[in-house]
Amino acid sequence: MVNKVIVVLGSGPGIGVATGSLFASKGFDVALLSRNAQRLQQDIIKVEKAGSNTTVQAYPVDISDHIALLTTLNKIEADLGPPEVVFFNAARVQPSKIGETTPEYLLEDFKTMNIGLYTAAAWAIPHLTARTRKPDAHPSFFFSNSGLHNYPIADLFSLSMQKAAQFNLAGSLNQVLAPQGVHVASVDIGGVVTDEDPVLNSRNIAEQFWKLYQQDKEQWMFDVKLGDIQEFIKKMSGQ
Repeated sequence: MVNKVIVVLGSGPGIGVATGSLFASKGFDVALLSRNAQRLQQDIIKVEKAGSNTTVQAYPVDISDHIALLTTLNKIEADLGPPEVVFFNAARVQPSKIGETTPEYLLEDFKTMNIGLYTAAAWAIPHLTARTRKPDAHPSFFFSNSGLHNYPIADLFSLSMQKAAQFNLAGSLNQVLAPQGVHVASVDIGGVVTDEDPVLNSRNIAEQFWKLYQQDKEQWMFDVKLGDIQEFIKKMSGQ
């Protein structure tokens, strides 16, 4: 029996590894993508521990380079087979202030979080729609989101911009793919992810993606909200 495949774009010690590990524990082969080749080797070890009889492979790539990204995605398909799930988790979470942030910084963020998202989606569409013909398949395109698309933070204005654009792109993807049987969805993370938080921890966030994956079409959700972004903004502003 051939394992199903999840592609994790934006691997890292938090949500990326937690989601890859959970899907590996359910029998998925896992492709991990990140520009940090050294950290990817550590990520592989963690994800491999979660699964048995699964393949975990690392693919170092700069997700902001859409040509290199597409080449890498094609290699994944050749190595592991077509994806059942594509999970986009790439982001740069750093302060950015209006009037101080350069246009080049904004462009780099847009290339990573939106051109990268679009490149991954365009590559995934024929693979995911083809999987709808398999009776046991739940083809899915997921991404990690935050409440910033509705409640921007001025000191994170670049990230806020990118998340708003991502949410709109995902909505467009949903309009195209849902009628074809592909589940498009996000988990909306309303705050800082820490191991100590009972809700906003990587393991719980990964569980939400697994629950989304298991949903039948009649139950599909597009946006699962965790935490309270408005309360988080109040705390940041000292209110």
